[in-house]
Formats: sequence, structure tokens, C-alpha cells
Amino acid sequence: MTPRVHRSFLIRTLCAIYEYCGKTTHCHVAPENIAKLFPRHLRGQVYDALHQLVREGLVYEKPHGKGRKSYGLTREGVELALTYCVE
Repeated sequence: MTPRVHRSFLIRTLCAIYEYCGKTTHCHVAPENIAKLFPRHLRGQVYDALHQLVREGLVYEKPHGKGRKSYGLTREGVELALTYCVE
């Protein structure tokens, strides 16, 4: 079971995916690339945040071969990212 992540960190993770993908729901990003946008001491929390965002329905998980996964925004995730991430 993954630990709960603070809401502000979830929004930062959502914004990081939005930086890579923009307004589309067809783009998906490897978790390693999302984690690169954070300081080293916070990179472990990115994976916990991704799992929590998947449970909340804001991010989808796309499986690839050999157990690897990538993550993209759902429609609800794009709407929330537009309210929090766009400057």
C-alpha cells in the first residue's frame, strides 16, 4: 500500500505531466522523466503521487513490455491542470 501524498505535491506532479503533454490525453510519459523535474530528495515521492493520481482518476497508467509503465492525463486531469498549472 502506497502512503498518502500531500495535496500540493500531487498538484506539482500533475503539472509536471502537463508540462510534457500539454492539453492532450493521448500523450504518456515515463515516470523517470517526470521525476527528473523534481529535486533528488523528492523523486521517490513522485512514484507514490503517480499511484495516488491514478486512484483518483486524474492520471491513467499505460503498461508497456517487461513491467514498465507510463502515465498520461485523463480529461479530468487536464481540466484540473488547466486551473492550477497555467500561468
